[in-house]
Amino acid sequence: MRNHKFAQVVVTGAAAVFFSAALLSPVRGAESPEEIQGNRTATMKSIGKALRAIRVFVKAGQMKELAESSMQVAEFIDRIPELSPKGSAFGEKSRIKPEVWEDFDRYKKLAEKSSAAARTLAKAAGSGDKDSAAGAFRAFGKSCGACHKPFRKKKKKR
Repeated sequence: MRNHKFAQVVVTGAAAVFFSAALLSPVRGAESPEEIQGNRTATMKSIGKALRAIRVFVKAGQMKELAESSMQVAEFIDRIPELSPKGSAFGEKSRIKPEVWEDFDRYKKLAEKSSAAARTLAKAAGSGDKDSAAGAFRAFGKSCGACHKPFRKKKKKR
């Protein structure tokens, strides 16, 4: 039960950060590369936090929470292409590779596949079938990695 409450707080917090950043950000065309980079980074961190909570829900068999969180993550992922305009890899902290803009169609398609995988996970969790949800979770994880490998730099060691 304790993990469940913690995971719920994490997902709710991640959603709040994501949506407040989206609401408070300036009009799309007025954003600087730094602001775009910051919004993309905040979104990716929100996805990461939500995925850690989803992992808890999968292991605990908490299907309702898993379905809700998976849909939230799908909505985060839907925004990734728009948060990645050309020239938005700003500063040393940026982990986005230039290959994104060399093959933006592939980048966009991989984001769409990952979003679809998150929605499939939500549907499987909504059915209450734990085995189906576990399989959908594995497929979702693979869809995230399919984009990270070609388009995301490795994290620098400190």
